[in-house]
Amino acid sequence: MSIVSGSSTLTSTAYAPNPITVAVGGTVTWTNNDTTAHTATANSGAFSSGTIAPSGKFSMTFPSAGSFPYRCTVHPGMVGTVTVP
Repeated sequence: MSIVSGSSTLTSTAYAPNPITVAVGGTVTWTNNDTTAHTATANSGAFSSGTIAPSGKFSMTFPSAGSFPYRCTVHPGMVGTVTVP
């Protein structure tokens, strides 16, 4: 999962690919390819990356099925969804 360059001005295209589907037990790794710090924070509180610095990474394993909408808490217009069927 890439946090794309210039993402703070984007919405559903700030995280790519978006949405993303992973199997139960799968892991998503967010890589910040922007020059600004961002987060990946579940709307439900299920996960929170904390600050991901430029070139930084955050990984989350999804142990159960569900839909997990998330956003950047620094730039709330940046949104994405992880789907675990």
